[in-house]
Amino acid sequence: MKIYKQKVTQKQTLGDFLLKITKLTPKELGEAATKGGVWIQRRGKGKILRIRLLSDVVNAEDVIQLNYDPKVLKLPEVTHLDCVYEDENYGVWIKPAGVVPQGSQASDHASVLRYVELQKKKEVFLVHRLDRETLGLMLVAYNSKAAAFLSDLFVKNAIKKEYEAIVLGTMTPERKETIKASLDDKEAITHFTVIDSNERCSLLKVSIETGRLHQIRRHLDFIGHPIMGDPKYGKGNKNREGLKLVASRLTFQDPWAKKTQDFSLPEHLNL
Repeated sequence: MKIYKQKVTQKQTLGDFLLKITKLTPKELGEAATKGGVWIQRRGKGKILRIRLLSDVVNAEDVIQLNYDPKVLKLPEVTHLDCVYEDENYGVWIKPAGVVPQGSQASDHASVLRYVELQKKKEVFLVHRLDRETLGLMLVAYNSKAAAFLSDLFVKNAIKKEYEAIVLGTMTPERKETIKASLDDKEAITHFTVIDSNERCSLLKVSIETGRLHQIRRHLDFIGHPIMGDPKYGKGNKNREGLKLVASRLTFQDPWAKKTQDFSLPEHLNL
């Protein structure tokens, strides 16, 4: 990725400014801006925000940064996502495997968050994340108040998250176990129940009390049962079908609907 960063010296359009500080064509610059690779800090102070139109005016003292990565810009745009529930405060969306929850500094066009923003025609807020390889339910808040409330529920572990995973190795059905193994020098707790098993793999229902990086994937690999299709962890568990881990269920007390919400994926993993 190549980074161009410079302070504006006089009022002009974003396109004219970027043409002066890069060797990119107007077409390349337009694509980079539209897909979320251009950032602005007005008068060099305060929040740094994306700016998407080359026709937008920039002023003296504004700081512009372009993060240009042609490989990232070639990623396919998200054109359809399913929503299992929504009201004026939040939506529960299904993130496909291989799709990122949110963008990077170089783009956001291939993300869940940007797709929902375009659908709702306003800023929306991600309140939790899933690994790129993981299929599953994601909460997206539609206003800042809802984002703060839902984020606080996650911090307090008041949102119950369930996962399904197919792991390498035969395990006894109905076996229940808790894995307590620190990750990155932080406490990490994972619970699982064996649902089904065959001569090579086992299907697990998994829940977590903490949210460490790749927690489920690392913990299951730690006990010798890596998730099938995991590109990063485990040996003998690779496949062509992708990671066999899904975020299958979300349960929490909804203060707006004044009831317990229980959302599940319409389809489940099977051996």
